[in-house]
Amino acid sequence: MHSIESMAYSVLFPVLLDVKINDEVRRFLGSGGRSLLFGETAEEYVSGRMSAARLQCETLEAWQRFADTATELAGPLLLAADADISAVHRLQGVAPALPEPERARSMADGELEQACYHVATAIRTAGVNLLLSPTADVVTGRNVWLQGRTLSNDVGQAAAMVGAYVRGVRRAGMASTLKHFPGHPVLLCQPSTEDAVVTQSMEQLRAGWPVFQAGVEAGADAVMMGPAVFAACEPALPASVSPQLIGLLRQELGFNGLVMTIDLDHRSVIGDLSLGEVAVAALSAGADLLLVSSKAMPEIAQIVRAITAAVRQGNLALERLEAAAKAVAALADRLAAHVRR
Repeated sequence: MHSIESMAYSVLFPVLLDVKINDEVRRFLGSGGRSLLFGETAEEYVSGRMSAARLQCETLEAWQRFADTATELAGPLLLAADADISAVHRLQGVAPALPEPERARSMADGELEQACYHVATAIRTAGVNLLLSPTADVVTGRNVWLQGRTLSNDVGQAAAMVGAYVRGVRRAGMASTLKHFPGHPVLLCQPSTEDAVVTQSMEQLRAGWPVFQAGVEAGADAVMMGPAVFAACEPALPASVSPQLIGLLRQELGFNGLVMTIDLDHRSVIGDLSLGEVAVAALSAGADLLLVSSKAMPEIAQIVRAITAAVRQGNLALERLEAAAKAVAALADRLAAHVRR
């Protein structure tokens, strides 16, 4: 039986900006942490390309050394990175390039699946086992957050591409993540720094759900909830803390995998709450894995205290925390069964 504290650590998903195991990472893994996300700088995120300095030092051997050491410290883990066709490919220097967006849109489904399989196989060799891709949002109007970062503005084409991506990644023995449910067709503000609201009705949002459905049916292992506040919800809430939207994902789309939040400290997600309060709200809403940005990583102990206190005070059901921790562990254990090299 795991302690409440170790389960709280196990549902956190901190972002690392480099491939190094420092004292902070060791403490996290030693306390029960099961998941790590390899992030990138703001400049790399915007450009979609890793810096020359990073490409020089992050060799295949460096990735493998990190994965081996982390697994020795904590057992089976979720080690995650972005690998987007239209945005960031985090293992750019280690794995082959993904098809350029225009090329990917012209490829037959089987051809795109094979290309994604080829890239995912190389990434798995590096020790990463969970991709935070593909993006399933379909943009229908002005979108300052996702413009140019989605697969296609056509729902049918996007659905076919998402299905091909997920099948290719799964065939390589890796896990994929659909993002960002329930879709952000129009977004006029940056959710990381502003109060961003999606004003479309639920029916308008549903028009884009065939893309997510295609990913679910292809076997996507995780879904990332979006950062914006959705006016169609009652009450209006960010997707990452919305019981209604997580419920629709589970019930209407039939998704039974891992539900993860976007960064808890995004302005649109956290609002006027503390990091601990928004973490408890996300777990209560049905999220299993809570993304903690590199900026917020020093607050992990405070987040764990808040989750632990919420359980002990009856504000978060112990069964909900246990279910989230089991979902994380189950995926990590399943992926560990695939031999890396």
